[in-house]
Amino acid sequence: NTNYFIQTNLRMDNILPRIHGIEYRCRSLCALEGEQETISFLVGTQSMKQDNAVHLYELDEEFGELNDTVYPHHPGEIWHISSSSHDRQLIATCHSHVEGGVSLVRGATVWRLSQQDDSPILENVGELSAHTSPVRMTEWGPEGCEGTLCSLGDSSLIKWDLESEVREHGSCELPKRSSPVSLRWNPHSNGNQVGVAADQHIRLHDLRSMKCTTIIDNAHTQTVRDLDFNPNRQYYMATCGDDCATRFWDTRKCTEPLLSFTNHSHWVWRVRYNLRDQLLLSGGSDSKVVLLNVPSLASETLDSCGEEDEEEETSPKEKMREGVLEEYDKHEDSVYSVAWSNVDPWLFASLSNDGRLVLNKVSKEIKFNIIL
Repeated sequence: NTNYFIQTNLRMDNILPRIHGIEYRCRSLCALEGEQETISFLVGTQSMKQDNAVHLYELDEEFGELNDTVYPHHPGEIWHISSSSHDRQLIATCHSHVEGGVSLVRGATVWRLSQQDDSPILENVGELSAHTSPVRMTEWGPEGCEGTLCSLGDSSLIKWDLESEVREHGSCELPKRSSPVSLRWNPHSNGNQVGVAADQHIRLHDLRSMKCTTIIDNAHTQTVRDLDFNPNRQYYMATCGDDCATRFWDTRKCTEPLLSFTNHSHWVWRVRYNLRDQLLLSGGSDSKVVLLNVPSLASETLDSCGEEDEEEETSPKEKMREGVLEEYDKHEDSVYSVAWSNVDPWLFASLSNDGRLVLNKVSKEIKFNIIL
């Protein structure tokens, strides 16, 4: 109800933004997707000399404490981390370590967050070992695709079945001499499509045939760093890249972007839609986190078509400008990752290379403008 919303909002105003320093370099962050009650995020460390770990951060909204549970990660530096939305205990990491002082060993593993003698441990569920090249990223299946996982290597894309054990379900080879960097699972199309960013291009793959069905050539003038699918509107997608741009696409018409913004002064590493799909976060090497507003492409705009009421035309929501709503400057190093909370849709986390984790929120003015 409204009273609960206002009380919660005032309490969070006193807690956030919350800045937490991690001892080692970091670049991997995700929400604990299977958690439904407590605001929780996972962070993976990157230390070449010290033991690495997966940190589970849980925000106590009542007392304002950020609780940290540390899971030792013995395979080495963590380059990417992902969480299952169907089982809060299941995660996957892409990792590397130097063996014998000369050889770099890379891999990817599915883990279960567990306990042994009252100590947190990562229980090995299975290795994603079918790749013949380093694994860059993993993505868990959306609703309707429980027990599935996709992994992106330098030369291949593999779909995995995790119902009983980690088993390869299907695979395809990626173009030679390409450099894939990002993977996202489309929540639409019955979960049968993933997007891959490689070089300046976007490739959409059908997971039934494991074939590429759509290519957006030269989506950016430099390397595409990330992509994300609109959670509410089929065919709509956002991308970001080294050209400092964030772009929006209709995958049925790939010749030109629907919108393009240049709100960073350096590479843009991550872009993420909010469930209120007019809002997006981006993080970049300029140490900035940017909140974008794109009401012209949002599902609520589509739903309200034809309702030409004079009161609606002059409502506060209509006056929210398209483009940058807020810039957050709590970082001093490259922001490699941003993630929305799956418990509180207005709260998000950002992570920079120096190990600074920042929990923040959309301002109450913007929230009220959208929901009231």
